[in-house]
Amino acid sequence: MGNSIMFRFTRSLHKIIGLIAALFLAIIAVTGFLLATKDTFGWIKPPSSKGAKMESFGEVVPMNQVGEAVFALGIAELKVWADIERVDYRPSKNIFKVLSERGYHEIQVDGKTGEVLSVSSRNDQLSEDIHDLSFFADWMHAYWLPVVAVILLTLAISGVGMYFTPVVRRWKFKRKSKE
Repeated sequence: MGNSIMFRFTRSLHKIIGLIAALFLAIIAVTGFLLATKDTFGWIKPPSSKGAKMESFGEVVPMNQVGEAVFALGIAELKVWADIERVDYRPSKNIFKVLSERGYHEIQVDGKTGEVLSVSSRNDQLSEDIHDLSFFADWMHAYWLPVVAVILLTLAISGVGMYFTPVVRRWKFKRKSKE
């Protein structure tokens, strides 16, 4: 009798937790797909431009010139150095990629001339922030994401238990029938 009650409780718990987790699984699955295919589709992550050919690293423009070119665009989220999350330099393409702290902007600047080559949105960063729940609130990333992991582990364990419980019961029943 006790096993039957425990089995029903596990099924009920699994259903309730499953409904809650389904929302997060859908979010994680969709954004995970976007992140996994970000180099395939240009609207997720902008393709890299190609800067002017250079002969030596001595021809690379100074970082100050890169910043001035970016700030001259008048983008509201890129007015001062603190608005820049990071600057990546790609020697093979001779470009600087400047990413904004807010607004998901990417500006590509020619490494030799300092000219702006591309102004785009970084939808992959948006997808990543949604994927790790930091888009909604910093506390969700810090505290709720581990809870989601525990919920998913609970679903996995209860699901495996629910799968094997009838199998074990049938096996025990067959064993008793043979005796």
